[in-house]
Amino acid sequence: FSWTFSPIPALLADSQMGGGLWQNVGAALVSVAMVLIAVPGCNYLVKKKKLSRDMSRKIVHISGSCWLVTWPYFDKSHWGWKLNIIVPACYVVMLIVKGLIIQDRRDIDVRTMSRSGDPIELVKGPLMFTLLMCVVGLTMFDRDEGYIIMAAVGWGDGIAPWVGKMYGKHKYKLAGRQKSYEGSVGCFLGTLLGMQVFRIFTNHPRYNPTLWSLCALVGTLVEAVSPS
Repeated sequence: FSWTFSPIPALLADSQMGGGLWQNVGAALVSVAMVLIAVPGCNYLVKKKKLSRDMSRKIVHISGSCWLVTWPYFDKSHWGWKLNIIVPACYVVMLIVKGLIIQDRRDIDVRTMSRSGDPIELVKGPLMFTLLMCVVGLTMFDRDEGYIIMAAVGWGDGIAPWVGKMYGKHKYKLAGRQKSYEGSVGCFLGTLLGMQVFRIFTNHPRYNPTLWSLCALVGTLVEAVSPS
């Protein structure tokens, strides 16, 4: 597959529109806008009982990983490329405050990111996910490794529980964790799907079916021994 699609306005890639700093600020604002669409949208559907809390968590999970589609539009020659983590960095602070201090069950993030509606859940999976986003955004920025990791933890890990819940009839245990074969297949295929989606929008990671399959398999094994 060689077709790519650039959904972000071309002006963000034109350094003559204000230099590297403004280009990076513009790309960062696009990533902020993506979150401002995903989280309130899921919250609305949860309130209307058209979407379960668990499904909402997974949609936020997957959409959160897609923040890296803005990476190609940052000017890597300017320090402002580090603004790519502005969303996860803000969420790290916010999740800690809301999960440990405010603890309001009616909060939008509690409703969309927790399984049971308990605010303390924000400092578990959601916090770990946003911390990983920060690490990847700073150490693997616009590198194939970063895209592959986020495909696994965003798409693979996001799709696996849904597939397992809907179709998981054949169970197995690994390292004391009970999972379903159907869910693990969903994780494997979801990871591959995430890589392809990222490649369509960013031309990364480079297409290598053997490497992709190996990485998806490793991601599936990690998901299999992780808590549900």
